[in-house]
Order: sequence, then structure tokens, then C-alpha cells
Amino acid sequence: MEEKIITIALLPYSKAEVLRSMLEAKGIECSLENVNLIQGAVATGVKVQIKAKDAKKAYPILNKLLGSIEKPMQKSENFILIPVDFSNYSLRAASMAFEIATELDSSVVFYHVIPQPDYFTIPYSDVMALDAGLYEHLKEREDYINEEFDKFLRKLSELVGKKVWQSVHMEQIVKMGYPEEDILSYTEIHPPRLIVMGIKGPDEGHGGVMGSTTAGVIYKANVPVLVIPEKAPLLNLAAVKKVVYATNFDEKDFIAIDKLLGLLQPFNTELTCLHIGDQDESEWDRAKLGNMGKVLKKNHKDAALKCVIVPGNDILQDLEKYIEKNDIDVLSLTTHKRNMITRIFNPSIARKMVFHLKTPLLVFHA
Repeated sequence: MEEKIITIALLPYSKAEVLRSMLEAKGIECSLENVNLIQGAVATGVKVQIKAKDAKKAYPILNKLLGSIEKPMQKSENFILIPVDFSNYSLRAASMAFEIATELDSSVVFYHVIPQPDYFTIPYSDVMALDAGLYEHLKEREDYINEEFDKFLRKLSELVGKKVWQSVHMEQIVKMGYPEEDILSYTEIHPPRLIVMGIKGPDEGHGGVMGSTTAGVIYKANVPVLVIPEKAPLLNLAAVKKVVYATNFDEKDFIAIDKLLGLLQPFNTELTCLHIGDQDESEWDRAKLGNMGKVLKKNHKDAALKCVIVPGNDILQDLEKYIEKNDIDVLSLTTHKRNMITRIFNPSIARKMVFHLKTPLLVFHA
């Protein structure tokens, strides 16, 4: 009985030949179809064929060639990542991160990125001449950052207290690069349990990078991000009693709420699942929210949670009113990836809220 032959890809001839050599190097028999050698040309689409039994071994090689290597999902490591820029709002965020780390029995990692300078080179024959003063400038900058880090840690130790300071294992990382990209790259290799970041107010000027960096991390990070706005009251976790999760009945909400309840469990807080929607659709929204509440209460019997619907058309304003009226301590929601066009013309609600609200914001990525 002949073995079944399958086509695993339809590629240009040059890529098909590369794939064939890669497959044969791994001991997988391979043949090409639609190669027109008689006329001295090749078909635009060349079939790469293998035996069906070799498919499991062949597809990872194909993915590698096409640049779509699947990364296995990594489990979160038991630490909290604190990107810092030595500002007052960064200090407030680090203080709250220490409290969370104490309650969750986690370590903390401070992460500071020195913005990458532009390198200017002068071509001269076959040699590239580099500015000799640049090295000294970078060395002075590194020494300055280390001094600022020491000052920052001394202030933080006074703020959190000696007992808490000594109870939490900590590490610090300083590197040169691009803040948003480097923070995200680090979290891909070492996924933290939580990222805690401060953010400056919109009127503070343009001297820092934390504002835009925080917004970028919120949008792209695959782990929960807790954002502490500059104008947020300096809460200790014992005072955090009310948390709101803003829902639009997305299927990802259940995953986010499970993670949220896991983080809140040690803190004896009340969770409200809040939906703000049009008055005309209120009955249908109530039905969906009621069903959501039943599922959540079934899965989390001991959790203090409730579901509330508020009619309204302006999500930002209505959320802010609800937060102020009900003394909400933390707002949580899920952000979604969108294509570039949608991001330009319909910015993420989370990105707007992080600059608009004075309440700490806990964001989960869908």
C-alpha cells in the first residue's frame, strides 16, 4: 500500500528549494511539483510535498522558514515588575507595588531604561570614525543614573518602612535602549505576576517618557498592568475596599475577572462588574449581565461581587461619575488589540482613561 503524499506549502521556487533542503537535513523526504524545467522557467507556485507521516516534524520547519515560530505560553514568575524613572509618581507606584508584593509573597524587580542616544558616524574611506566623546558621555550618564537609583531606593525604604523593606526580595536592572520596547521584551522572557507603573499628569510637560511608555505597555503587555496616576490618592492596600471591573460582555472578561479575583483575594475587597450602555438596549444588557453574574458567583462562591448596569452614552464621563459617587478605589478593565486604522481613529478606552482618571487602573490584556 502506497504511503499518502500531502502538500504542506505552495511557495516560490527559490523558497521551495530552501524548504526542501531544510526538510531533507532533518531526514524528511521531500519532492517539488509544478517545476517547469523544459521551458527554462518555473511556475509561480511550487508545491512542496512530503509523506503524511512526516507532517508533525515538517510543520515546525516550515514555520521557522516563514518566520512564524510558535512560542509556548510561559507561566508567570512570582515577581512584580516596577519600571521606574525616579519621579514622584514612580515612587508612589513602587510603594504600592511593595505592599502588593508583601501580601502575595512575591519579589520585586526594578527596571530602568536609559534612553538610547543617536550615534553619529563619519564615513572616511573604509573606516567609520566614531565620536570619541560619546563614550565619556555615556559613562557619566550611567554613573548619574546609579546615583539617582540609590536616592530613589532610600526614599522608597523610608516610605514603605523598615519591616516591609526587609521582607521583600528585590533586584534592579539598568540598561540602555528604548523604554517601551525593552520593558515588553523583558516581560516576554520573564512574565511577571503584575507590572506596576506610575504615570505623570497631562499638564506636567514633556520632560519625561513615562506617560507614553505606560500607555504603550498597557496596550501591548500580556500580563496585568496596574497604573497609578499622579493625582491618585496614596492608598495603602488595607484602604482598598471597592474595585470596579468595566465589562462589555466580552468572552475574555471571565478570564480577566478570574485573574483579578486571584489578585484581590488577600485584600478583602468588594468587586463590582459594571456595564455602561445605551438606554434603548438596557433590557438586553440586563439579561446578559444577570447571566454573567450567575456564572461568576457559581465559580467564585466566596467572593464579594455584584453586577451593576448604568445607562449612559459617554463611557469616560459616566465611569468617572460612578467612581466618585461610590468611592471606588481601583478601576479594572480589559484592553483589546486592534489594527492600525482602528487605533488611529478609535483609540483604546484604556489609553484614554489612563490620562483622564485619578483612580488607579488595573488593565488586563485580551
